Amino acid sequence: MSRPIETVLTAIPASDTERLLVVLVQSPEVSSRMELRQQSFSTGIGWFTQSTVQLEPGQVAALRNALGTSAGGKQSAIRLPREFATIAPPSWQPRVVHADSA
Repeated sequence: MSRPIETVLTAIPASDTERLLVVLVQSPEVSSRMELRQQSFSTGIGWFTQSTVQLEPGQVAALRNALGTSAGGKQSAIRLPREFATIAPPSWQPRVVHADSA
């Protein structure tokens, strides 16, 4: 049995030490799914997952439809407030660390 391939689609920061990771999990043996991972940061440990919610493809499609981002340009009958369309600048920025080989 091969190991699933995980692709991080985005990291949504909540604070300097909290974030929501959106991950696509693909496996030849099992259908693909999305995972929402609530993560915390701790010095000495790094980022670690506190909880995970698995979304099957049909659930992702239903969520997209509920939010009004379905394919074909269809809009949801319920309009979300404008603040849901604004992306705040991230409070957490990744650091690029370089290591020289010996």
